[in-house]
Amino acid sequence: MENNMNQDEILLKEEVNTQQEVLADGTYGKVLINGSTPVFSGSEPAINPAPVVLIEEEKGDDVSFKKYALPAVIYAIIHTYCLYRNTDAVTYPISMLITLVLMGIARKRDGFSLIADKNGDKRLGLFYVISLMLLSISKFMTANSTLLWIDGFAITVLIFSFVLHLYADTKGWDIFSWAIGIMATLMRPISCIADPFYDTHSWLSKRKDGDKPKNKNLAAIIAGLCIAVPLLFVVVALLASADLVFSSMLEHIVDLIELPDNIEDYFGITIMLVWSLWLFYTVFRSLSKGKTGTHEARNIGINPVVAITFTSLLSAVYLLFSVIQIVYLFMGNMTLPENYTYAEYAHEGFYQLLAVSIMNFAIVMTCKRLFSDNTVLKVILTIIGACTYIMIASSAFRMFMYIEVYHLTFLRVFVLWFLAVLAVCLAYLIFYLYADRFPIYNACMVTVTVMYLVFAFANPDYHIAKYDMNYLNKAVDTKEYSGTVEYYLMYEISPDAVPAYVGNERLLSEYYLLDGDDTYKKEDQHLRNFNYSRNRAYKLKNHK
Repeated sequence: MENNMNQDEILLKEEVNTQQEVLADGTYGKVLINGSTPVFSGSEPAINPAPVVLIEEEKGDDVSFKKYALPAVIYAIIHTYCLYRNTDAVTYPISMLITLVLMGIARKRDGFSLIADKNGDKRLGLFYVISLMLLSISKFMTANSTLLWIDGFAITVLIFSFVLHLYADTKGWDIFSWAIGIMATLMRPISCIADPFYDTHSWLSKRKDGDKPKNKNLAAIIAGLCIAVPLLFVVVALLASADLVFSSMLEHIVDLIELPDNIEDYFGITIMLVWSLWLFYTVFRSLSKGKTGTHEARNIGINPVVAITFTSLLSAVYLLFSVIQIVYLFMGNMTLPENYTYAEYAHEGFYQLLAVSIMNFAIVMTCKRLFSDNTVLKVILTIIGACTYIMIASSAFRMFMYIEVYHLTFLRVFVLWFLAVLAVCLAYLIFYLYADRFPIYNACMVTVTVMYLVFAFANPDYHIAKYDMNYLNKAVDTKEYSGTVEYYLMYEISPDAVPAYVGNERLLSEYYLLDGDDTYKKEDQHLRNFNYSRNRAYKLKNHK
């Protein structure tokens, strides 16, 4: 034992420097000097040991500030100028192009490419970029409010899906995984809500020592500007409304900038600037931390007998319903009650069948995710999918019957398009039942995006107007009632349809949605507010 202890002491002396030091109470103790850190090892307890210094972790990151601050500021300015109360004009694709460039700069500063994912694949990234640009172009090419809303929704989903695709390894993700991932990406900036302030402080505090006075002044200047900007908006607006000469002078100064006239717009612009800057910065700041989460599609493993029980009952009902649709509806062997038309029958049943079809899609997708893999369950889900196709066909058949009597509107055409999209995505889902590695989200996302872009750029309102006008011309000859169709063409259809009215002076002159031409001429023809469809309709109506 003693020999071992002596050997250990010899080794310790070779590896660690030792020295004798007088302790605070006058006794001697051995202090081991391990590097630069003294450690007391004597038998006597040391009095007043050296205090432990806790270094507080710095919250800010000056490196992130250098990477994201300037792109975020540029994005906020461009985004606010282009899109503030102006989401259907030529400035939208300009804003989108600049946004993608700034995203590319932020990605490059992180050491990545704009379109390459974590595995180096650029194909899907290129698709995202092209689709976002085309959707933004659609924003100023149409005046249809429904298309404009869908454009905006699709852009929001695609851009967050795009950044998630760039920063996360999404192999093996299903639709549920992507939905969770996109929602997490939307919410994740909240965890970085204060990071812009911390990062700015860190960047200012880590400047060279010789620049410390300048840094303090710079911080003070930035703080003063943050206070001054919103105050200036309010004060200038109040003074402009108080003095006509001052207001006139300001109008000449800011004519090229085209500032708004109302006080609430100044508050709105300020809020949009701050929101845009914070959003851009925090999205890339949070994603650069690498905490994108893992959402790989994993079967939860619930006993499949549960699913087999309820899906088998559903499939039995669906099979009976499908037989009725084939025999009575598709083959025309149906006898309707007295005073009950096929159009009324079609209209009343369409939306219920559409709801059931969407519900079946959700059932198949949910069963795939929740329940353990089972051959019987797959067969039953496939039967439900096949019955859903019959329901989709029945819905489309009913809608065509309804259109034959009441003719076209945008909603009726859009519903037919939606049924076609649902049919394709259902085929992907059935295939996914038997092929776990099939990238179902990417397949559905690409298909829906392409089909929507084709639909939007085809100018559906123009073709609807042509179809309905053809009916009106026939109705004049047959003396049929056509008031509902005329009302729709004059008061409800969007300006996208106006080119179809060329040659019909009555429809051109009475088209309602372009009334108030003076307002349109003054505001909407400005470059910032230019919308191709409205501008074209205005010129056609006024023969310019």
